[in-house]
Amino acid sequence: MNQGRLLGANSGRGSTWVIKSEWGKWVLRHYFRGGLYAKINRDRYFWTGLKNTRAHKEYQLLNKIHKLNLPSPKPIAALIIKKGLFYRNDLIMEHIQHKMTFAQGLSNDYLNNKHPENTQKTENHTLDIETWHRIGETIAKYHQNGIYHSDLNAHNILLNNEQVFVIDFDKGETRKIKKYWQQDNMNRLKRSIEKISNHNCDAQLNKQWQTLLAGYHA
Repeated sequence: MNQGRLLGANSGRGSTWVIKSEWGKWVLRHYFRGGLYAKINRDRYFWTGLKNTRAHKEYQLLNKIHKLNLPSPKPIAALIIKKGLFYRNDLIMEHIQHKMTFAQGLSNDYLNNKHPENTQKTENHTLDIETWHRIGETIAKYHQNGIYHSDLNAHNILLNNEQVFVIDFDKGETRKIKKYWQQDNMNRLKRSIEKISNHNCDAQLNKQWQTLLAGYHA
């Protein structure tokens, strides 16, 4: 029984739940496999040592990010259960208060453009040009500190008024600062924006994308 502590659920590369604790809201992530492996083995991983487990690596990276004062969730605890040659793992992080994801803002903007009659319903969830600039500035702070995000997309960027947060650092790592992986991150984000909005960053969203890049290079 969750004793009323389960507040919500989400899914992505892993499954996450928002839970209530004595110290506020936390997010519990259980690591699931993706792709073809998931049909055979949902959540077991081959054991090659504690330091190689996904929960341990994400915990350590989030801890470093937190010490750098970058806007991401603070790690709370990791659980790794080894059984035979395999292990399962979970991670608990603080819950980031936010109004919407970058993806939701893009979706609502696209909806409003297609259906102007809905503008009144979704006006609080649209993206102004300053938000695009802040997103670029925030990503730059991570890159300047050598933080690589393996799946930088609009779903993993949270917006709360003038605050921008980045989440989901599963498979992320610290790297030597190199333009090639930084550009790869930006290209992945660009593809995500175009897929969600159904607009091209070099055409319909050119002003917004160039503003994001201006924030990134500021």
